Amino acid sequence: MIEIKNLELTLVQKKIFSNLNLKVQHGDKIGVVGGEGSGKSSLLDIIAGRLLPTGGEIFVNGNIFTVTGNTFADFSEVRMVEMSAIEKLKKILRGLNTDEIILLLDEPTQNLEAEGIDWLIDFLNKNKNLTAIIASSDRFFLKSTCKNIIRLGSFDVEKIFFPCDQEIFQPDDLSAPKILEVERLLKIRDGETLFKHINFTIRQGQKVAFVGKNKFGRTQLIKTLLKSFENHDSNGGAQRGEIKFAENVSVAYMPRVFSSTAAKIELKKIQQSHANFLLLDYPTACLDLPHIQELEKSLKNFSGTIIFADEDRTFINSVANRIIDITPNGTVDRISTYENFLANETVKQQIKEKYNF
Repeated sequence: MIEIKNLELTLVQKKIFSNLNLKVQHGDKIGVVGGEGSGKSSLLDIIAGRLLPTGGEIFVNGNIFTVTGNTFADFSEVRMVEMSAIEKLKKILRGLNTDEIILLLDEPTQNLEAEGIDWLIDFLNKNKNLTAIIASSDRFFLKSTCKNIIRLGSFDVEKIFFPCDQEIFQPDDLSAPKILEVERLLKIRDGETLFKHINFTIRQGQKVAFVGKNKFGRTQLIKTLLKSFENHDSNGGAQRGEIKFAENVSVAYMPRVFSSTAAKIELKKIQQSHANFLLLDYPTACLDLPHIQELEKSLKNFSGTIIFADEDRTFINSVANRIIDITPNGTVDRISTYENFLANETVKQQIKEKYNF
């Protein structure tokens, strides 16, 4: 359905890629990865006819249909404003003749939670005759859907190192010092309960991922912890509860950002802070795959403590040794990998009860 021969693209006198050759047969699912500026989105634009290459040949036999992560994050129809990202995506894909189209997906998991990503994986795998080319930094998604993965550009990035001279403890080591205690925390905003009955103790060296459907609640909890530390406030502005940091804790915070440049600036600040406790709010959201992999490696080697929220399943599974689902009605807490957490039947039942209280 698609044949690319010696494709070349130069933009503003900069060579993006050259000598690119690719054959895509009917029903193939092909992943495209690469660093920032490597031409992932540009390649999709060339296939769709929105951008002309500077060299080579391309033959396309089929109707092109393009979906980007932002398409269903910012869909403008009034009746879709209250829909979740996955509901919007389902609406966009509903009724497509999957036997005839070529589906181009540009960072399709960007605004999806774990359940939405699982739905999209199932959709692509069930529609065996659907031809798809997927540009993404989500390794779990690509490995779950794609027959082949091609890489564009260089994967060399500047090293990330978070200095922290502390003894390394195992996540379930009860002899590790307690460095954060949270009790009975309740946060209400504009009449909406963001979280309540939040109780947990964090020990030195634990790397904790906040997960679950309560996306806004996760971010607000991280901000509440930060405010408590910075202002020496016992509840961080929450309506009820107590937050207590150990005396030797030094916290560095990375806020949710919306550009790769901002993400790199924030990471540089953390590197220079020499903190022993990191609070990270969606650190991979605006990073390309090479930078995500470098960040993942640095956090695994970090001897301090981390609390972070993110949606990248491979990243969470690699970095975190403890998972806490921050529901609106308490927590589901387990020392485990993310994959084991998601697969555990007891955990599933506890989560169901918390969200359907």
